[in-house]
Amino acid sequence: MSSWRSPRSSSSQQQNLTFSPTKPTIIDEENPLLGNAPPPPPAHFSSGLHHRRYSSTVPLSTGNIPRFVKRNLPNYQSKQKVSIENRHAENVRPLKYKNWFHVFLRWETKKSLTLLVLAWTLINLGFGLIYRAIDSIDPNKDCGLASQPGKVIGLPGAFAFSLETCTTVGYGLPGGHNGFFENCPLLQLAIYTQMVYSMLFNAFLFAFFFARLARAEARGAQMLFSNKAIIEHRNGKWLFHARIYDLDAAHPVVEAHVRLYVISWMDYEYQDFNKQPHLLHTMRLLQPNDDLGGMLFTSVPATLTHHIDAYSPLTPSYLRDDDSLVQRHGLPLREVDRMVENMGGIPCPICGETYGTHVNLQRHIQYNAMMEAADPNVPVQGSHQTLVNTMPPSQPLEKMSEQEIRNSLQDKEIMVVCEGIEPLISGTFQALQSYTTDDIVFGGKFAPCMSQKEGQIFIDLNKFHQIVPATPGSSFRRKGGPRIL
Repeated sequence: MSSWRSPRSSSSQQQNLTFSPTKPTIIDEENPLLGNAPPPPPAHFSSGLHHRRYSSTVPLSTGNIPRFVKRNLPNYQSKQKVSIENRHAENVRPLKYKNWFHVFLRWETKKSLTLLVLAWTLINLGFGLIYRAIDSIDPNKDCGLASQPGKVIGLPGAFAFSLETCTTVGYGLPGGHNGFFENCPLLQLAIYTQMVYSMLFNAFLFAFFFARLARAEARGAQMLFSNKAIIEHRNGKWLFHARIYDLDAAHPVVEAHVRLYVISWMDYEYQDFNKQPHLLHTMRLLQPNDDLGGMLFTSVPATLTHHIDAYSPLTPSYLRDDDSLVQRHGLPLREVDRMVENMGGIPCPICGETYGTHVNLQRHIQYNAMMEAADPNVPVQGSHQTLVNTMPPSQPLEKMSEQEIRNSLQDKEIMVVCEGIEPLISGTFQALQSYTTDDIVFGGKFAPCMSQKEGQIFIDLNKFHQIVPATPGSSFRRKGGPRIL
């Protein structure tokens, strides 16, 4: 009889892979840095999706796990900024000079505005010194700048003349006449140079302030994410939910779409610094369907749903290493795709043919066993006949406990990335939010926050973040129809 290998066959493997930040620190006398670090695994150790890199380091705990996206805006929201800093960037600093305008745009408004005013003042002061120097070249030549012929214009007067030239407000010459400085060609050249500088500087100011005021990334602040995410167990499946809504609902965002990532720090706990562990893992979406681009209409509160299935990065790694499922080979797969026969997920242990459901696999086994039994040349051993009375076991995820998910979440941060186009200026923007284990609630559902009265639609923002107990089947059953996922 062929047997199906259980994914939980090794308790020691499960113990090594389960993360427990609450475990007390135990200092190893021979190596104090190891603490609770598990012993190094065999050289060819593999745990499905994650590959552990073991080295001496400080044990990972909730206190030293960095947050990729910090919540630094009111109402539990996040700025559109990732908490990453570059170290030892001296060699690549010249690359910033190639993109100096965008680097300058990233500066704080107070800092950039102060620098611009200071630069404008110093340049005008410099031209004032040039005018004073030109006026003092030949005392016998009257350039028309000083109040009296034969005198040299003072520094305050030269600076005022420079300001008049730069701002093109017209000349009130100290000498009391309105000439064109025919006696001083150098003065005419200096005035021409300053006027060219003034036009270029004004054009730069216009571009800078337009880019600062009209930058589309500020639009992301109006994308509202729920304070808490929900993980619920429904119909034998574990589902992750988060909520999103655009505060400027009257003016819909164009081509809005969403992506989810898991940021896992477990690989960095015992990292071999000769290798770079993979940090971001894609989370496939059921709602909105990422096969259709994950498109959203953000003017209506929407719930983002991820199925914690056999391929989910939220599933404990020892449950993902299962021979009864098609291996992902690094691809972000979804278990629901095989349920609708878009992907073969359950292989036959005899012939290797894959099927979407256990029912179809059992039919395949029964049919081939019947055909093989009718052929006397086919031996029983190694054929489908050995599996007739053996139903493949149900997936281990059906028995996955809440505590196993909690343990898996301890080192993880779930990042939500919403992108769209602002219709006023046709600029693309991003809105970011993240959820750690402290931001996730097990059980419940988001409170209804949308209503209508007398033909008007209302969104109650006080209820947007609320989580209420889930009524079994009430929110997920169509009238007169079956319960839907």
